[in-house]
Amino acid sequence: MEPAIQIKPGATKWDIRQKVWDYIEENNLANFPRPVHNRIPNFKGATQACNKLPDLQEFKSSQTVKVNPDRPQLQARFVTLEVS
Repeated sequence: MEPAIQIKPGATKWDIRQKVWDYIEENNLANFPRPVHNRIPNFKGATQACNKLPDLQEFKSSQTVKVNPDRPQLQARFVTLEVS
C-alpha cells in the first residue's frame, strides 16, 4: 500500500505539517474550523481514532497521559478518564 503522503528524507517538522494540512484540505477530511493550517485539525474520524487509544500498549503502560484541549482530542480526554 502506497503512503498517502510522500515525505522526503531530511524533511523538517514544519514541512511534514504543511503536507499533512494540505492533504487534509485537498481531500475534504476536516470538520469545522477550516482551514486546518497552523492548528491541530479537527479531522473526520478523530473520535474513532481516540477510541483506539486503550488498545495501544503505550497507553496501557502509561502512568501519565497529556491530552491537548483541542476539539479533535475531546474523545481522548473522555477515554483517558474512563480507563483511569
